[in-house]
Amino acid sequence: MATISGKYLGNLCSEFTHNPSGTKIKIDGNGKGFSPVDLTATSLGACMLAMMGYTAESKGINLEGLSVEVDKVMADAPRRIGEINIIVNFAQMYTDKEKMLLQRAAETCPVKKTLSSECEINVIMNFPK
Repeated sequence: MATISGKYLGNLCSEFTHNPSGTKIKIDGNGKGFSPVDLTATSLGACMLAMMGYTAESKGINLEGLSVEVDKVMADAPRRIGEINIIVNFAQMYTDKEKMLLQRAAETCPVKKTLSSECEINVIMNFPK
């Protein structure tokens, strides 16, 4: 059985189901919801948060209030995501060592490592001062 299954709903829309959990997401090619390229950029942000979460849990680092902003920039010839901009906003104070651990964790994100080198990825880590 596939981990994810999908069906076309018409009018550039589709629905995908995460089969083990039954969770569904709708994809909209008309700009009225998440598009496939939105989900790619979102996956990068979510993956970075997850990798920082794994590290934080193993090291006893508090990530309460952590948030991320994701923006994608499309490119032409061929049509693709040309750039993804990620801003990671931390709400807690961290030591220099903790900051380094969290930054390194974000860099190990499998989604980031999967994206083509033709897609520029810019990450800003906003730590409170």
